[in-house]
Amino acid sequence: MTLEEKTGKNYISHSAMSTWLNCGWSFYLTRIQKIQENPSYWLVGGKSLHEGTEIYDALEPGAAFDSRAVFEQRWAENYKLADNGMPFRAGGKKTTAYPNKEDARWWLDNGPKMLDFWVQFRETSGYTIYELPDGAKAVETELNTEVGGVSMKGFLDRLMVSPEGELIVVDIKTSSKAPVTYTQLGTYAILTEKTMGIRPVKGAYWMARTGELTEPVELDHYTENRLATHVKGFKIAVDNNIFIPQPGFMCGTCSVNHACYAVKGKNSHLYPELGETDE
Repeated sequence: MTLEEKTGKNYISHSAMSTWLNCGWSFYLTRIQKIQENPSYWLVGGKSLHEGTEIYDALEPGAAFDSRAVFEQRWAENYKLADNGMPFRAGGKKTTAYPNKEDARWWLDNGPKMLDFWVQFRETSGYTIYELPDGAKAVETELNTEVGGVSMKGFLDRLMVSPEGELIVVDIKTSSKAPVTYTQLGTYAILTEKTMGIRPVKGAYWMARTGELTEPVELDHYTENRLATHVKGFKIAVDNNIFIPQPGFMCGTCSVNHACYAVKGKNSHLYPELGETDE
């Protein structure tokens, strides 16, 4: 079976490749077996924040905007969609104020603050949203193209213009630390160039907990040929059932650890190693 037949998708995303690189068995369980996953507060919170920023950016300049009301409305909807009867996972650490870590209460307290930070960033940073040829703003822009003969899809949080006039890929992050690599930004720069014919010169992460943009970095070293090599390698691995588990400190918060043999999950007997099946 091919990657398309196994995953049900005729394209590759940066997220899919990252999941496979971090833990091949997690990719197999979530993307191919599609087993029921434990929901998480941080995914509900992150989705709610992203949607809140989109709502703000769609407004006319000077229009009224209530960060708390918007976040709480999006949270209620997204929490309902995520609730599948399984326990929610909470990130962060226990504190005196939040003994249950970053649970629903933490997000309802801090999510609106993050949205306020976005409003402040948009109003004071000098960064503007790039306008697409059809007049639409480059907000959550879908990018579809081929790289190395393989279909790829991505959703670009923002394509922005810096105060210096440079085109910048900006990705919104709700994590406590910025990603250690810029691979996602480089990938989106390539997809943007192939889709729109314009090449963002730099990329940065907007960190929602502080409201600050990381120092924009050059993306020239992320080339289409290099991405094509990675994409084709990923496809070959999936086509040939190469799904290697990567046990580590992240296993405790994995959405499918209950089905993973590498950590002796309670349901792992239902998902044996591929070498033990006829698949």
